[in-house]
Amino acid sequence: MSHQVCHDIGRWVDENVTEQVEKCVEQDCDWWCACCNKWFCFLVWVVVVVTKWVVDTVCEIVGDIVDVIVALVLLIVNIVIGIVTFDFGRIWDALVDAFSSVVGLGGDIIRLMTLGSLVGEFRDRANKWSLRNYVRGLIDNNRAYTPEDKEKIKKALGIDGGGFGFRLRVAAFRGFVRSDQVSPGASVPDLVAWNNATEASGMHVDLKILAGFESTTFLQRGRPEIKGDFSESDVAGYLAAPMSKSVFTIYCMSQSVFDDKLSAAEIKAYQLGLKLQFDKKDLQLLRPNHVRMGPSQAAIASMLGDPPFNRTAGATDMTKAQADLCMPITIGSFYYTDNSYQGYSAHLATHPCVDGGTFAGNDMTGCNFRDRVPDFIFRWVPIHELGHTFGLCHVDGAERIMLSSKEKGLVDWSTIPEYWMSGEPIFTYDEAKSVWDYIIANFSAACLAAAQWD
Repeated sequence: MSHQVCHDIGRWVDENVTEQVEKCVEQDCDWWCACCNKWFCFLVWVVVVVTKWVVDTVCEIVGDIVDVIVALVLLIVNIVIGIVTFDFGRIWDALVDAFSSVVGLGGDIIRLMTLGSLVGEFRDRANKWSLRNYVRGLIDNNRAYTPEDKEKIKKALGIDGGGFGFRLRVAAFRGFVRSDQVSPGASVPDLVAWNNATEASGMHVDLKILAGFESTTFLQRGRPEIKGDFSESDVAGYLAAPMSKSVFTIYCMSQSVFDDKLSAAEIKAYQLGLKLQFDKKDLQLLRPNHVRMGPSQAAIASMLGDPPFNRTAGATDMTKAQADLCMPITIGSFYYTDNSYQGYSAHLATHPCVDGGTFAGNDMTGCNFRDRVPDFIFRWVPIHELGHTFGLCHVDGAERIMLSSKEKGLVDWSTIPEYWMSGEPIFTYDEAKSVWDYIIANFSAACLAAAQWD
């Protein structure tokens, strides 16, 4: 939460101060004084960026200190609880969180002392400035837009003032299941039927894994949340006589974990010129393939096309499929048939990859993700999957949000210098341009011209 506050402060400065100074720099040159007006504005821009860096750095370090204190307190609590309950995974997770918090604080201090974060601040601000002008050029050069379209789109995107960014609402669903849900015509609750189904049927959902009592492997653990009276010792009794057990609900993750992942997505989307506002909703998942999806294009298409999501395939109705672009969705679910996956997505149109190659379209738009520990690695999964829905491909390097450790290498030439400047995974300027190439090519003018929030 403290880091979200830092981001909000920095964004306010960008939109209300820095962008105005950049417009001053872009003004026509006063030749009588050798462009003194532009040089003066540029010096003011430098001062503003440095001042913002100071404020951001102080805010982030204070936030890091708070994170360390909270992590150490939780470490003590979880060690006690873990020993009493023999839940050693809980102790391990708390140790990892505490260690990552201390490393995060140390890293920020090193970047401060070596001015790496200042270099990163200038780089990021220059990229955002360049991106705004790049998008202006895309709009001006798009022959499909009328002059009125161009004026409305620029205003909605804040190209010429008001804060640059594509303001989009994203429907964010936190999936849950209930112990008393019975499908029409069934004789037992769905959780019992799914647990008893064979793996070959494609409908098997292990109740113990679903509830977090067991995991596919120790390193693939999630953190489902149970509301109601239900523990591991109750599993056999519930499966044998489900109606004798009081009603309980299992959420795919806690509200705080869900909020943290979406907060991280909002912050990182800003690097792409996207201003995402998540409309969060708890949603009961009524199909086993929604609870435990197969990580494949066919499986994500099936999930997104099913009720209640009802996404439209382009092959069925391209107009409706393009309308879905203006209403992104992300779905928090439980686990996968191959639980080495953390998320999966579908994007409508084929698009070039930044690092070469082509990203084939899925004819549909949407994504889902699951919780997985540790947070310092898997916090970025929702925004990674949303990156795919805007046409981004997998890349090399642990410093990149679009890294896929299954397909790509963890280290490339920019990994160390990027962490020196940023300290966290990022989207690059080339990726931001690619996202806007995808947006201009596939989103309707009406969607671009209608800012979905102020």
